[in-house]
Amino acid sequence: MTEGKAGLRLKVLAGLVALMFAALTTRLWFLQVLASAQARQEARSNYIRLVDVPAPRGRILDDRGRILVANRMSLVVTINRQEAGDHLEEDLFTLSKILAVPVKELAQRVSSPLYYSFSPVPVASDVSKKVDFYIGEHRDELPGVEVQQVPVRTYPDGSLAAHVLGYLGQISKAQLADPAFSGYQPGDLVGKTGVEAEYEHVLRGTKGVIKYRVNSAGQNLGELGRQDPRPGNDLVLTLDADIQRLAEESLRLGLQYAHGLVDSATGRNFVANAGAVVVLDPTNGAIKALASWPTYDPSFFVRPYTSEEYQRAFGASTGYPLLDRAIQGQYPPGSTYKPFVLLSALRRGLVSTSQSYSCPPTWEVPDDPLHEVFHNWTSANLGVMTLGEALWESCDTVFYPIGYDYWRTYYPPTDPPKEPLQQDLMRVGFGRPTNVDIPFEQEGRVPTPEWKAQIHARYPNIYPDGKWFPGDFINMSIGQGDTLVTPLQIAQAYAGIMNEGRECVPHVGLRVQTPAGRVIRTIKPHCRRMPFTTAQIDYVRNALAQVPIQGTAASAFVGFPFSQVWVAGKTGTAQVTGRQDYSWFAAMTSAQGKEYVVVALVEQGGHGSTTAAPIVRRVIEGLYGLPSAGFLSGGSTD
Repeated sequence: MTEGKAGLRLKVLAGLVALMFAALTTRLWFLQVLASAQARQEARSNYIRLVDVPAPRGRILDDRGRILVANRMSLVVTINRQEAGDHLEEDLFTLSKILAVPVKELAQRVSSPLYYSFSPVPVASDVSKKVDFYIGEHRDELPGVEVQQVPVRTYPDGSLAAHVLGYLGQISKAQLADPAFSGYQPGDLVGKTGVEAEYEHVLRGTKGVIKYRVNSAGQNLGELGRQDPRPGNDLVLTLDADIQRLAEESLRLGLQYAHGLVDSATGRNFVANAGAVVVLDPTNGAIKALASWPTYDPSFFVRPYTSEEYQRAFGASTGYPLLDRAIQGQYPPGSTYKPFVLLSALRRGLVSTSQSYSCPPTWEVPDDPLHEVFHNWTSANLGVMTLGEALWESCDTVFYPIGYDYWRTYYPPTDPPKEPLQQDLMRVGFGRPTNVDIPFEQEGRVPTPEWKAQIHARYPNIYPDGKWFPGDFINMSIGQGDTLVTPLQIAQAYAGIMNEGRECVPHVGLRVQTPAGRVIRTIKPHCRRMPFTTAQIDYVRNALAQVPIQGTAASAFVGFPFSQVWVAGKTGTAQVTGRQDYSWFAAMTSAQGKEYVVVALVEQGGHGSTTAAPIVRRVIEGLYGLPSAGFLSGGSTD
């Protein structure tokens, strides 16, 4: 009995031993056969560390190959908040002594919301080798702190063309989720504005990698190999650095000039706080200069900064300098709109070039029980004139009846609505983006009855009436009311007049090439026809040629050598509620085998002849190498 129980126990024990050996054998077979590749990889990772090497971005050049943006190497101190953990405060105090930067400022930089919690946050740039050595020797005492040598952007001409060039910033979560940014990692720098953003995938290089051998304690035992980074391709722009400098300087000096002039409407000097200048090649849409004031220095974004520093540099107190007023500023165009209203009226048969029209100081809507009076820009009765004279004299009271005729002829609208004025203006390019290759362009506005009803429903306090009235057309006929344009839209439209009805999409990209100069891609212009006949366009262009000679810009162009340089243009004075008038001048010019369209807009700069026209004259003089006449007062003509 006892022997039987003992034998049973031995059999059970033998079975357990056999089962254990079978399990052990199976596990060994799994590790050595099935999991061998994974084991080798894990073992390798225990002693190999891969470190990314940032790639230099491609350079940005002007049309003659002059460098606008390049790269340089910078020693940057970063803090990884996750790795620093509870030692973050100690890190900051130590770094404060090393870098001679207040702890409070370092704390603000490291807490920047622009970076992920697991990403290294730059807190100091362009540090010395001495700082680099110190941090390297005291790595154990500064957890999460590193010094990295990274390529950063450099701007040989400072703030020149800042709005066109743009700046870099950390990639956003939305971009990381975008398939267009596949291959990017958190913490990567990407273009945020300007061509840096528009041509991100052209300028971006390919990261390199270095393999280091480390021991179990994480100590670096030497380099095992590397793959060098590959720089991005260069981007050549249509900008001419000299013309860009001329446009920016003329705009800045024009604003200063306006500060010394008295606004007759308010009795105060002109504020002239902001503006834009566009210089365009009408034959292909190439932008030679795009200036916006106030401007900024893009090198600000190369170094670490706090939220407070950002607000001080780019807030209301500095006039919001990051706003590119050439493509993002939306303004009533004033009388610069009249050529296109006239072209539409000629196309629709509402007026005729063979007839004459009266230009009284006031005009009333026929059969209007309210007897609403619309005023000309001058109180003088200018008599009877042709449509061409109405353009160069900028007679509002000739254009008011054109607006009323659109109401009388086409309103109330049918279904679908007949809105020929709006349709013609939109086909010119107003009320929609020009599709310039710079991001965040605004589309302006061509108001319609549908838009007015919708905006009233959305904002009843701001737009208390959703009905369309004759006055809406009348105000639109002189570029007022709810009409909005950008300076670039005006430049594109005048380029169409200059180019006999062929209107090209404005662009700043010219070509993409390798760092060695081999052309990879040429950016070709895209053009379309304006909806007007050649005869209609010629009539308007010839009329505009009289504006600087005997029209509203004549005072600003006194002494100009028209025998050497052909100039045509249009002044504009836009009224903005609660502000001084906005000054416009749009010019077309040709000489020496070169053609340009030059547009200037000055916020609170008075009449078009007062500030904008003198700015444009100075730009034209510089374009053709003429001696500068300085800023001549253009008086108070529209």
